Amino acid sequence: MFRSTVITSRFYSQVSHITTPIYYPNAKPHLGHLYSSLMSDVFHRWQLLQGNESLFTTGTDEHGLKIQLASHKNGYKTPKEFVDRLYEDFIQVDKAFGIQYTRFIRTTDPDHTENVSKLWKLCHENGYIYKGEHKGWYSVSDETFYPESKVIKDSSSPGKYLNTETNNEVVYHSENNYFFRLSQFRNKLITYIKEHPSFIYPETKKTQILNELQNNPLQDLSISRPEFRLKWGISVPGDESQKIYVWFDALCNYLTSIGGVDAILDNKSNAKLLHKTSEIQMPREWWVNTTHVIGKDIIKFHTIYWPSFLMAAGLPLPRQVVVHSHWICNGTKMSKSLGNVVDPLLMRNCYGSDAVRWFLLENSQLEEDGDFQEDKLFHLTELFASKWGNLINRCCGSKFNLHRAVQFYAAEKNPLKIHSNDTLQKDMDSLLGELEKFPDFMSEKIANFQVASALRQAWSIINEANAFMQNSKPWTRQKTEQDAIIYTCMEASRILAITCQPVIPELANKFLDRIDVMKKNRSASFAKVNMDSNYGIGSNNKGRKVPIQRVSKRHT
Repeated sequence: MFRSTVITSRFYSQVSHITTPIYYPNAKPHLGHLYSSLMSDVFHRWQLLQGNESLFTTGTDEHGLKIQLASHKNGYKTPKEFVDRLYEDFIQVDKAFGIQYTRFIRTTDPDHTENVSKLWKLCHENGYIYKGEHKGWYSVSDETFYPESKVIKDSSSPGKYLNTETNNEVVYHSENNYFFRLSQFRNKLITYIKEHPSFIYPETKKTQILNELQNNPLQDLSISRPEFRLKWGISVPGDESQKIYVWFDALCNYLTSIGGVDAILDNKSNAKLLHKTSEIQMPREWWVNTTHVIGKDIIKFHTIYWPSFLMAAGLPLPRQVVVHSHWICNGTKMSKSLGNVVDPLLMRNCYGSDAVRWFLLENSQLEEDGDFQEDKLFHLTELFASKWGNLINRCCGSKFNLHRAVQFYAAEKNPLKIHSNDTLQKDMDSLLGELEKFPDFMSEKIANFQVASALRQAWSIINEANAFMQNSKPWTRQKTEQDAIIYTCMEASRILAITCQPVIPELANKFLDRIDVMKKNRSASFAKVNMDSNYGIGSNNKGRKVPIQRVSKRHT
């Protein structure tokens, strides 16, 4: 049953732009990459289902010392040749799981390189960039410096030092480079976050960042590296001897993907964006309706560094940064040495992309690490077949006539009644009441990135419909009551399938195909009882294929 809730939709505008982090392609895509993309994809698809305009950006972060070193180690002539191969792995995973992005951005794209330089120039012209000497502990793996307070000796390797944030190795060195006056933004950030309480979401992450800002002074940030140390990067404007810090470069992708620095400042753009859409007008409106979806390991870069860069450039901030947790496997952190790293493509090939999509969303919360368990994924595929698929198969049996029921109750607007049994009437009314409320409930949960509770409610409705079907025994009843039962159960399947299209796009449409719902009647506006009076034609004909087949559990 639904709890009493106040729907506080975050869709303030008819336009929205959602982004994943751009992924560092030095390793194959893993479950965490897919999860960020999937959360963004569902948000984006839900907007489109509502008839709103939406952009969805993902991509790869292709510069930096790690790429430079790895390309040489792997025998490539240039880092560009290396990343030209690597980024395709991310395209492959997105395609396999139906990630419906509108632009896949690469930091080697010409328009991005141009916008990084523009962002730098604005920060420099406004007095927030200066040149100086930097001494400190640098992590090649993290591509960032760490303060002395976060450096410890590696007890297992004499002479080696680690940082306490990521446990990656750090080395001490000094170099001349450019600095960003991050120290000047501490109070500005505190004020902004307090005045915009939904800017960092969920609440625990907002509290975490506020505590960090209030208890620790910000140090100015080194935002370039000498060219002799880092060759694979974007040159500092007017100084070829320095390359721009990879995080300054990478974060700028969000501006590039929405029209660029100049377009957002002027709020107009004559250039077509590299999105799978028509030309985007009013880029500033799109930008201030941007939501970044990120993992908890990069929260500092997106909630401290990024808004500071934007403030320094005189640019508005995006609407929100949504921070999610990570994935473990069977209660243990994934590790190559343990052999428990989950390959998303292997899971997809065994159980189907939609089953993996639903599983990840139903078994996760923003504030807790998700636990991937293959047994549960297999059980989910069984539920799709035995619960949802079987409900449709039973109601589409040759003993019934779904289209006749749809015509009588939806087209002619006759009341749904079971005169012979008050208990069954109450059960039917209860099921119809749940269906009426579900689309708004789903909208609220997607808006707040709490899809798991919506999917659990979907299962509750499916179970309720199956129980109603079994208890009412429509095959024993006269035509009018039989039709009322079949119609109610198929309204449950139809409405749930429409609203769950953003989560299981292929499977939901197979369910809708099986009950002959027309393509034009699958938008959110049709996700209401009695809204479609034209489906069910031929649904009870013999020989129709079942919408879902059972799969076998993978042998490990």
